[in-house]
Amino acid sequence: MTEIQRADLAVDDAAGQRALAERVIIPLVDVDGIAMRAVGRPWRDISQPDQRRFIDGMQIRLLDLYGAAFSQFKAAELEVLRERLSTRGDRAIVTTRLRRPGEDWLATEFRLIESDTGWRVLDVAVEGVSLLSSYKAQIDDKIAKIGLQATVEEVAAGR
Repeated sequence: MTEIQRADLAVDDAAGQRALAERVIIPLVDVDGIAMRAVGRPWRDISQPDQRRFIDGMQIRLLDLYGAAFSQFKAAELEVLRERLSTRGDRAIVTTRLRRPGEDWLATEFRLIESDTGWRVLDVAVEGVSLLSSYKAQIDDKIAKIGLQATVEEVAAGR
């Protein structure tokens, strides 16, 4: 939040917001894990080069999403309410609340996974709506309509 506030980007500065997301947010996000879970079981049927292309396309989506959110939340308050660690100690849920000036608090959960590079965000749920579940539903729908390979091509192309 401090980095977002310090950047003080204009609402219409999409390039600046995207660059900030790439520098500040993406290193903290498990993009590979999000991509793999969004596809689900068919992930193993995708070639490794196409998996990489899909992950890269998913990162573009996340950059756009987080970049756009910066302008809305640059003056927001974030309060950590509790942290829960899994029994194995490799996953955690951080329950927070987030509020923009003049608005009500939003219940927010960050689902984290420990990796070789530290803790990374696997999912964010705002008011109970999971970003990962939303992506999974979209990907499942695309696969059902146009097939697995065409879905990989669309996501890889940033669509």
